[in-house]
Amino acid sequence: MIGGLEIAVPKEFKAFVDAVKNGSIPAKSVKIYFGHAMTPDEFAAFQKIINMFMEEFPGIEVIPLSYASMDQLKTQISAIAALPPEQRVSFIGNAPDVFTWAHDWIGSFADKGWIIDLETYLGTETITKYIVPAIQPLAMSAVTYKLKTYGLPYAGEAIALIVNKQLVPNPPTRFNEMKSIMQQFYNPSKGTYGLSYQFDPYHLYPFVTAFGGYYFDEVTGSIGVNSTGTKEGVKFYISNILPYLDYSDLGYTAQVNLFLTGKTPFIITGPWALPSIKSSIGLENIQIVPIPEIDGKIPRPFSGFRNMYIAVTATAGGIARTYASILFTLYVALNDNALKILVEENGYVPVKQTIIQYVVENKSKYPVVYGFLQQVLRSTPMPKDPKMDKVWGIGTNLNAIIGEFTKAISEGKSIDEAIQATQPVVDRELDAAYATIMESLGK
Repeated sequence: MIGGLEIAVPKEFKAFVDAVKNGSIPAKSVKIYFGHAMTPDEFAAFQKIINMFMEEFPGIEVIPLSYASMDQLKTQISAIAALPPEQRVSFIGNAPDVFTWAHDWIGSFADKGWIIDLETYLGTETITKYIVPAIQPLAMSAVTYKLKTYGLPYAGEAIALIVNKQLVPNPPTRFNEMKSIMQQFYNPSKGTYGLSYQFDPYHLYPFVTAFGGYYFDEVTGSIGVNSTGTKEGVKFYISNILPYLDYSDLGYTAQVNLFLTGKTPFIITGPWALPSIKSSIGLENIQIVPIPEIDGKIPRPFSGFRNMYIAVTATAGGIARTYASILFTLYVALNDNALKILVEENGYVPVKQTIIQYVVENKSKYPVVYGFLQQVLRSTPMPKDPKMDKVWGIGTNLNAIIGEFTKAISEGKSIDEAIQATQPVVDRELDAAYATIMESLGK
């Protein structure tokens, strides 16, 4: 039983759980190390969960390892994973046994043997029959790679439309409504614009998907950077979004500052902007809604899912440390009380079905979480296949497309003329992106 969820597990694992719970294994005799890169404020909620876990399972001690950079964590895990198994024991504590990060590392880490799957220790039936139904399908698919489950997700995030209610009391539900409001606010001579929205492949993606486009299909392995839908989505963005932005600087800092100072009524961004919004506008003065549909077409931004990874280092020092690492992972992802702490204190968007329902039923209490939840449910998990590292190279070509637009403006052309000049460049640059990516993949 994990936080109200009953799951069937192998008898050896069950015997271990009973032993660390009832004292057959002495207090804190099984030590595991938990790696993270959270701020102290964010980690405070996790410390509560760790304390809850150790109180319920006193035979296990969870020791946090804080990292300023997750690159340092990768270096440690890779170094220990390269050692023969018998030599890893002496390095226990120098790298995490369990760590948390977005799910998109799974492919490369699994291929390198840096992380372990759950099926090996819990069996396939435990995953498919008990755990899969408990977690939102998108989130579960995000941690599944080559038919194996690598850790478990406990929260999700995606960019959404954040509305300044002081400027727009009623958020738009259709894109034509949103565009009309953008047109009303767009007045560069007064320093006001229709929307704050940074530009890069990640942030552009909802408009790509709205037209059936994609960058990389994990199921088929196909590259879609120059697919018809992708081209249509980029052209739509150029015609219907870009003209209402302050395109002199499409970076995050410049765009978010426009929103924070009331120069734009909307911003499309993620929860990372909330601290700044809270201190400048106030969370009570915003509403978060999904990016509006376009004539029935639904924009689906990339989503990232916070994952509990189990590192290969957890296999050093005996099966007890492996089991303890798995138990802690199950606890964080499946314990309702733990997940409610993360919703309440960190504003995390839940992915366990029971907590999703809890947030929906209490949306007036958690309006920000509820807003982002609606968008996460209308999203596409970021690809975790290592090939995606090459596909992100499309950013160079997308920047060239925007450069063509701003060049036309600098030459004195009107907005409409700049749009017309840029549209043909979309086809050329995206075809070039496809060729470059395929060459980098050796195809």
